[in-house]
Amino acid sequence: MRRSFYLFSVAIVISLLMSFFPAYAGTFTLKPLGQPRSLNGPVFGASTTAFYEKLLDDPAKIAALKTMAIGLDRFPGGSDANFYNWRTGLIEIQERSDSSPYVKFWAKAARNIARGKPDGVTMEQFESFSREIGAQVILVPNLESSSAAAQAEWFKRLAGKGIVPQRIELGNEFWVAMGNDPESLARWPDEPTSMRIMKRYLDAIKPYLPANAKVAVQAAAGAIDARKGKFGQRLRQWDEDLHPAPWFDAVTIHLYPRLRDVIGDSRAGMSPPTRENANARLNAMMARVDEGVDRIIRDIERRVPGKDIWITEWNSRGTNPATQRGSEDEPMSPAMEMLATTRMALVHLRHPSVTASLFFMYSFKQKDPHPMFVPDGRGSYAPVPTAAALRWLSEAANNGGSFQRLIREGEQPVPGGGSKNESYFPVEGGLFESSARTTLLIQNAASVDLSFDPSTLSQSRKPSRVETLVTLDLISLEPAAAKIEAQDPSGPVAIPPFSLTRIIWGQKP
Repeated sequence: MRRSFYLFSVAIVISLLMSFFPAYAGTFTLKPLGQPRSLNGPVFGASTTAFYEKLLDDPAKIAALKTMAIGLDRFPGGSDANFYNWRTGLIEIQERSDSSPYVKFWAKAARNIARGKPDGVTMEQFESFSREIGAQVILVPNLESSSAAAQAEWFKRLAGKGIVPQRIELGNEFWVAMGNDPESLARWPDEPTSMRIMKRYLDAIKPYLPANAKVAVQAAAGAIDARKGKFGQRLRQWDEDLHPAPWFDAVTIHLYPRLRDVIGDSRAGMSPPTRENANARLNAMMARVDEGVDRIIRDIERRVPGKDIWITEWNSRGTNPATQRGSEDEPMSPAMEMLATTRMALVHLRHPSVTASLFFMYSFKQKDPHPMFVPDGRGSYAPVPTAAALRWLSEAANNGGSFQRLIREGEQPVPGGGSKNESYFPVEGGLFESSARTTLLIQNAASVDLSFDPSTLSQSRKPSRVETLVTLDLISLEPAAAKIEAQDPSGPVAIPPFSLTRIIWGQKP
């Protein structure tokens, strides 16, 4: 009788403990989900800021970028590429009285660039810079304000110097038609018309492309944006009209989930995170950048089977206006941004179709609300948590080999609770295997301490290196250098809350 009562009491205590601690807390093992994919050439890259700050001739910034394992860069850029004059190296926009606010914004930006860089930036300069930091260029010709003949002349000049890149992106965001600008809309009224124009420009430059060049056209991926009305309808119709054709190799998409759309509350666009709303916001964003982004990529794969997908612009915080810190509140803290960015990048890797993923963007400007680097006090720069996470991902993925998605054994998905029915696994892993080394990245997006035994993946070898990127404070908005803590590689690995851990077997990076 006493024994039965004792066992009953123990069961009650265990039940009470379980009510306070989530079921997935404690030691865990990982299991593969899906098939491994090959990593052929660099996948991860970033947009850099050659037009907007002193970069190409700044030794300290170049030294910092060299450490980031940037595999791909993009020139001249995004919307500014649609007005780039290769003869002057400048962005040149003819503003009219009926121009859209978006075009007027870029016209003002072009004037500021011309004042700051009167000699412009040439492809020759940018190619040399990219080579120095270890990146390959994705080149975006100007199909908006330059003729096909003029672009052919540019490519002929670049071919003569042997610097035409292997990846060509045929213009930028024609689906947005420069923010409903009358002149731009007349040029890009719909996807079929735009495809014919892109093909005409490609025919003009094709004689000067490398034999192994790949060319991308544009998908809108309108499902990422919850906006309604004519613009949302235009984006959806653009993708409905998207079909494969033998003359192009890839499609580009730009992914910018915005907090106010994700949680279905426009007031959250510029309200700061608080202790009360931080977890709800993180859950919603994690679900959107996971299941939401996964769904969008699958939709594009279905529309253009066999084509590569280049995500030439993305970040996890959306496209809220960039303002100086203090003038407006930011909805995503650096900790939230690191967690969402890491998961979004891991989602990209799930898809063998995704062969380019360029984060937007790597800024050193401290007045920006989201600088990717901060001064280190020694005349150089240190990466913020998001940049440090991207560096680990790039070091693991850009050297070939394979990637395998891993999840925690027995884990259940967490509902995002946002505007769409989306969920995510709190613990997500990625196993990267190459001839040089094996790297395991483990993300813990939950508020619990976990522990992982590396021998469950590799019994014959002990890790050569273990380190953790820790971001415990979900609401602090102050940009700061990433905090990376080394661990003893000979024992169990601590997986703290809201962290990213890297375990390396073999050669150190």
